[in-house]
Amino acid sequence: MIKWKKAQGRKRQHKVEVRLNDIEYEKLKNDIVKMNTTISDYLRKLIIGVRVKAKPGYEFYEVMKQMTKIGVNLNQIARKANQTNEINREEYIRQAKEWNRFMNKVKDEFL
Repeated sequence: MIKWKKAQGRKRQHKVEVRLNDIEYEKLKNDIVKMNTTISDYLRKLIIGVRVKAKPGYEFYEVMKQMTKIGVNLNQIARKANQTNEINREEYIRQAKEWNRFMNKVKDEFL
């Protein structure tokens, strides 16, 4: 994949005109609204191979907030377990890794 540097100032000199049928145009408009972006930005992302996704809704951020709180709780449990030696360390590490995989999967799905 090509690595692109962010343009300094206006360095886009080429204008492209594209003709679309009604179905293609409606899909484009719907995607733009879902992503809360412009047609130009949307097309640039497609061209450079960025996975184009709709902007997540309010529910996503609420889920992420809850998952973060749970992660903080896990960290507190781990600290206490390390101090008192009253928890299975290997099991905790396995659970923490599972949690991280889950969190990354949710981020990949929504972001």
